[in-house]
Amino acid sequence: MADITFGNGGTTFTGKGIDGFRLAALKGALSLEAKGMKMSRGRSALSVAKGMGFKARTAKDAIPLVQAALDEIKGKLTVKTSNDK
Repeated sequence: MADITFGNGGTTFTGKGIDGFRLAALKGALSLEAKGMKMSRGRSALSVAKGMGFKARTAKDAIPLVQAALDEIKGKLTVKTSNDK
């Protein structure tokens, strides 16, 4: 089974694809926080990153850590398009 499936106008994330999407969103939120903006009203992206086990003092310090984890997951993903059988 593929971790990311494209087809019929939609995208489905399963398994490691969900983790990869979560890390990509976290990296974007950390980038905003490093520039002084917030992505939402809830918890800060840095506190979410700390809750996921990343050890960083600032959002700017957390970005390379999250990117390294994202690169590791990207290497393990399988992608399927609607043309694949």
